[in-house]
Amino acid sequence: MLVRNLMLALCAYALSSNSAWAGPVSLNGAEAETLKQLIAQDREAETLYKGVVKVANDALNDVPHPVSVIVGEGRLDSDSAKMETEVALKDMPKISALAWAWLVDQDGKYAQKGGDFILAWARENRPDGDPINETTLEPLIVGYDILRSQFSPRDRVTVDNWMRNTAVTTWNDSRHRTGNWQSHRLKTVGLVATVLQDNDLWSAVEDGFRQQMNTSFLADGKSIDFDLRDAMHYHLFSVQPLLTLACVAHQRNHDWYSYQAKSGASLKLAVDFIKPFALGQETHTEFKHSKAKFDQARAAAGQHEYAPHIWSTCNAGPVFAEASCVDPEAENFAAKVWCGSPHKKFVNWESVVNYVRAVK
Repeated sequence: MLVRNLMLALCAYALSSNSAWAGPVSLNGAEAETLKQLIAQDREAETLYKGVVKVANDALNDVPHPVSVIVGEGRLDSDSAKMETEVALKDMPKISALAWAWLVDQDGKYAQKGGDFILAWARENRPDGDPINETTLEPLIVGYDILRSQFSPRDRVTVDNWMRNTAVTTWNDSRHRTGNWQSHRLKTVGLVATVLQDNDLWSAVEDGFRQQMNTSFLADGKSIDFDLRDAMHYHLFSVQPLLTLACVAHQRNHDWYSYQAKSGASLKLAVDFIKPFALGQETHTEFKHSKAKFDQARAAAGQHEYAPHIWSTCNAGPVFAEASCVDPEAENFAAKVWCGSPHKKFVNWESVVNYVRAVK
C-alpha cells in the first residue's frame, strides 16, 4: 500500500483537479478581505497583527539558515545536530510573518523576502521521513500557500517538487504508524496535499485520519500517548496536529472534528478530555509512570520538563486556539485558560486566523 501511494503521489500533479478543492490551508480571497477588515476594526486583532509585522520587518535584513536534514526527534538537547537545527528553525516564524504581512499589506518586499527563505529551504533541505522532524515545516508550508502565486513558474516547480518529496517520503516512512507520530504525519502530508491540490495524497490522509482515530484514541477521550507516557504534554502533542488537519478539512466542508470512529473515539472527545485539567478541576503529575525509556533519559540529562512535575494549565491555551477553527466554544475557552494578559477574544495570531476561517 505504501509503495502504491508513493507512485500515485509522484504523478498526482497531472491528475489533480483544481475544481475539487474548496479552500487553501491559509485563507481564500474572501477570507483575506475579512481578515483585513477585522484588523481594522478589532483592537486585539490589530495588536496581534502588529506583532506579526514586527517579526516580518525584522526578518527583512536576515538571511535564511536552512539545514540539509532536520534533526530533533530522539536527540537530547545537548546534541550538536539538534542544536544546529534549532537555530535553523528560527526561520519558520520569519517565513510565517512575512507571508501574513504580505497577505494583509500587499507589500512586495514581504513576498520577495518570504520567497527567498522558502526557496533556500527547498534547495537545501531533504526529508528523512521522520514526521516529528518534518512537522516543524508547518509555518513554511502555510507561508508558501500564501505566497505561491508570487513565485516564478520555475521557482514554483522547485518548491512544489521539494514539498511533494517531503510529503511522500514522510507518508511512506514505516515507523510508528500510530500515536503522535501518525498525527504529525497526517498533518504534514495533509497540508502539502492541500497546497499542491493533490487528490491522491489527500485521499490517503482522509483514510489515515479515520484509522488514526480508531487506533490511537479511546472512547473516553484519552490518547494512547497519554497512557504510554503518562503525560498531558504528549496527549496535546497528538491532538493539536489533528486539529490543524480538521481545520483544513473544514475548509472543504468536512467535519472531522466530530467524526466518531468505531471505537467511539473522536477528536472532539480528545479535546474535551483536556478541559477539566485546563480549568484546574483535576491535576496531573507528568511522566510519573512513563513507560518510555527516552523520557527517563532526558530527565537524567537535566531536561527537567520530562521529570515528574505537575502539569501547567498554561499549556492548554494553544490547543483551544487551534480548535476554535472547528469548535465555536473553543474560542472562549482559549481566552479563559490562556496565561498572561487577559484577552476578550483573541489570544494569538492563530486564533485571529481561525476566527476568520470559522466565519460563514
